[in-house]
Amino acid sequence: LGRLFYPDYIQAQDDSESFAFSIQYQAGKDQSIRQHTDASSLTLNINLNLPDGDDFSGSSLYFVNPATGKRELVNFAPGVAVIHRGRIPHAALPIESGERTNLVLWLFGKDGQSGFFPYKPEERMSPEERWTKPEKDLNEVFDKWSPF
Repeated sequence: LGRLFYPDYIQAQDDSESFAFSIQYQAGKDQSIRQHTDASSLTLNINLNLPDGDDFSGSSLYFVNPATGKRELVNFAPGVAVIHRGRIPHAALPIESGERTNLVLWLFGKDGQSGFFPYKPEERMSPEERWTKPEKDLNEVFDKWSPF
């Protein structure tokens, strides 16, 4: 998928491994995810809500245009899939009512690397490490932890 949609950025070695997880947004609980980049070369994010019955409001996505810095808002309707490069900053705005469930698939190279934008050795983490809440102080220069 990465090489199909982003051939200038993603090479054969950049999408050889994957990591999948789900996220559930609920009003009054896990409402949003702050702006972040993913630990992937390519991210596939699917809204698993059913078009008839799984109602929610709010919870749009935005992506930051790297050339302009402008936020581009995306209505993430039930059944919609969004594919993007992992290094593009993005966020999920707060859900206002209901619930939204997503299935997220990250594609990346060996040891979580991407040839176009490799992590520095001190920033490298497995997807499991990156998405585990740290037990140490988050006031680091490089914020490499999960965005929630």
